[in-house]
Amino acid sequence: MSALDEDPQELSERRRERTERWRPRMLAVWTVVGVFVASWLVIGALGFVGQALELILVGGVAGFMCSPITNRLEDRKVPRGVAALISLVLLVLGVALLLSVIGGPLMRELLVLLRNTPTYIDQAQKALAEFWNTYGESADPHVQNTVNQIVGTLSTMGSTMASDLARQISSGLIENISSMVTDFTTVFLGLVLAYWVAKDYPLMACELAAIVGPGHSRDVTLMLAVLSRSTGGYMFGTLITSVANGLMVAAGLAVAGHPYAALLGALTFVMHFVPVIGPMISCLLSVLLALFVSPALAVVTIVIAMVAQNVADNVLSPIVMQHSVQIHPALSLVGIIVGGCLGGALGMVLAVPLTAAIRGFFVYFFETRTGRQIVSESGALFRGTAYRSADGKPLPELDALDDATFFEGSRLRGALSEEDRAIIEGRAAVCSRDEKRAKKPEDGEGAGGGE
Repeated sequence: MSALDEDPQELSERRRERTERWRPRMLAVWTVVGVFVASWLVIGALGFVGQALELILVGGVAGFMCSPITNRLEDRKVPRGVAALISLVLLVLGVALLLSVIGGPLMRELLVLLRNTPTYIDQAQKALAEFWNTYGESADPHVQNTVNQIVGTLSTMGSTMASDLARQISSGLIENISSMVTDFTTVFLGLVLAYWVAKDYPLMACELAAIVGPGHSRDVTLMLAVLSRSTGGYMFGTLITSVANGLMVAAGLAVAGHPYAALLGALTFVMHFVPVIGPMISCLLSVLLALFVSPALAVVTIVIAMVAQNVADNVLSPIVMQHSVQIHPALSLVGIIVGGCLGGALGMVLAVPLTAAIRGFFVYFFETRTGRQIVSESGALFRGTAYRSADGKPLPELDALDDATFFEGSRLRGALSEEDRAIIEGRAAVCSRDEKRAKKPEDGEGAGGGE
């Protein structure tokens, strides 16, 4: 039967079925295309507003870091405006004191290292030649040629980078004066913004809740709570552990006689912000520089770096990080890569707390919309305390915060409606009691075992 003899209704039905069959596929294709186009537009827009975005990030993160001190001073009857100013001054003084202590030795050792780089490269090449003379030629000449070419390339790159950096340090003060003024302006305005964030963020939260209306005020307040807990708690804790790790490495290497103790202590401080691979990179560079002095100093350097990192991560970190959101190293690395691409060094520093905040947002909205719990004590990307109600349902707001006591003293309570506040605080109180009851038997068993 020809197409002309077909029933028009059957033909229309087949076309409709074909359209319905292809519609999801086309929707998926255009969704992917739309995501790529949107990402390209966002990245392009960030290039135009990068300075403003940098200012907002500096001010926001610094403001949330000052908020805990501001709240504690306010609890002691200090006016909130004065408390915010005191906390900001303490933050600036801490950074300035740190820079003044390590700034001079750091620059001196950096210049010495740059001057000695050609000597170190020459030593490395001589050591490689001595290795081939001592242990004979490689069975495959291509292997030896490849190794020699790699070492030669790295030597050339290192020498070029060292000379360029030394020239920039010696003459860049005048050449980059415009960039320095811009950076100083950004930091200054960021600190001004941080003051107002620390002082007025509870009122800002109430105003945002009023703007979005009763239907979404709870979501906005929970997002601000997650952001506060992620940025304030994480950055404050990471800053303390990084400073401690850097100071321990610098002091230990100085006692051991390492010629670049202050420089490597500063490098350890910076790289401690990068999870997993950061401490490994700083330890490797410390050992390599120690090898140019003596093998014994290299061994001592490894011991000092490992002891300092274990003290910072396993002794100090659990104390200062107990009130901050934890994040899986894989998510941290992804966030650092994206942050570095979008915001350079500053983006890498801010990437981890912002990634932790995004993780908390996802947990809250996913569990709220689906009713399924993705947080678990044995998880990986979403590892944490799994909070459940009496009937076994997940509690998204507590899973996102990973803290049942967050709202007890938080200024964000005022942004919640009375009904939402009563619900959240009631659930948190029940979970807190359950956690205390779960700990009591363990304490009792420990006491009984001691007898």
